[in-house]
Amino acid sequence: MYSSKAALVGLGLTLAQFVQQTSCKPAQLFSDSSVFIAEAPATHQLSLSGHPNPDIFSSPARQRHKAIYSGKGLETVNTIFSGVYPVLNLTWLGTKAQQFVAFIDTGSSDTWAISSDFQCLDLETQAPLPQEACQFGTLYNPALGSFTNITSQEFSIGYFPENETLHGSMGYAPLRLGGLTVPKQEVALVTESAWSGDGTSSALVGFAFPSITSATYRGNGSQAIYDPVFTTMTKEKIVNDAVFTLALDRVPRDTSPKAPAGVMAFGGLVSPSYYEPPFTTVPIEETSGIQGLSFYTISNELIYRRKNGSIYSSGTYQSIVDSGTAPNFIPSAQAADLNNQFEPTAVYNETLGYWTVDCDAKAPYAAFKIGGKVMPMDPRDMIVRSLNGLQGYENVCFSAFADGGPPGNGNIYIVGEVWQLSYVVAYDQGRSKMHFANRAPY
Repeated sequence: MYSSKAALVGLGLTLAQFVQQTSCKPAQLFSDSSVFIAEAPATHQLSLSGHPNPDIFSSPARQRHKAIYSGKGLETVNTIFSGVYPVLNLTWLGTKAQQFVAFIDTGSSDTWAISSDFQCLDLETQAPLPQEACQFGTLYNPALGSFTNITSQEFSIGYFPENETLHGSMGYAPLRLGGLTVPKQEVALVTESAWSGDGTSSALVGFAFPSITSATYRGNGSQAIYDPVFTTMTKEKIVNDAVFTLALDRVPRDTSPKAPAGVMAFGGLVSPSYYEPPFTTVPIEETSGIQGLSFYTISNELIYRRKNGSIYSSGTYQSIVDSGTAPNFIPSAQAADLNNQFEPTAVYNETLGYWTVDCDAKAPYAAFKIGGKVMPMDPRDMIVRSLNGLQGYENVCFSAFADGGPPGNGNIYIVGEVWQLSYVVAYDQGRSKMHFANRAPY
């Protein structure tokens, strides 16, 4: 009969050594062994909803970077309400708590809401219109709130090519996101807007760095940099770790906007049920043309398979990881070539500036290589049916890969929300790093 004791002696091991060497060890959580991030407390994990009226137009982060790069100021960004975006409930506190449907945008830094006394303007002529024409959701009532105006500062931002604009005042207000309360946060209260809304949303929360906030001084128009909401949470020790994590769900068409669409964790990771470790860790980099950290910019490669079976690699370039942009913006030459690999081939639409594709087409293999790890895109997310039923495009699908322009000239590329549906992404301001893990099947 087999003797376990004799076997241990033969191996030259004591019982303690045998147990130590053969015990089941937990999977390594991060590829960088120097990093450890705990799960955020349950009260710091917020359920997300899907945008109730999504489309797939342009990227605010790209346009904003180009404006800063070219020195043209802060009012050149593209439509912020574009893409299959996640939203959360944002509460502004006061005599009576007021809750808004707010977009989550990692490609901007401001938090704003629309005042109940705002003036709606015509998109083309700027002539005054009834408030209903701008189609916002719930409006902020200053009489019930606790907004303290910063008289020396104002807020102004524009969105091209739609000519949408927001203007208003900067001030302090107490905010609540789920179980987290920020007693004093600098925010923008919009009092004038040219807008084409969705009838539901009326606020936005930006989670990027202070350097790209949109407040300006009234006297000279220079930028008035301030701490965005997550920076405030970190400095005020409202969260224990300067990291937030997004796990965005793939939401089928016609799903109720009240249905869960993922989770966002503040001060740590989301529940382990959302991801498959390890997280791949890469540094957050200075964005080309901007000094200091601004966006969540990383270096990556684009890899895809051509119809002849060959594998193409783009080489390394910079991209912004942005929850506020739906498609992936990639270099022009690669965008044209990759979209040619759909079967049948995607067709460039000159009017919209995007590739349309048969809704039942076969998508090519495509992946981003980040930190040495190849991270493929799910084929389900490479063909997007969208555009809110825009006249003439009700049954048109779009490629998830868009033309980001040739390298240089202030062009910056985007790892968009459609790719993020297959991954859990931790935005780590404290360590100046990004962490990516495969999403657990869902």
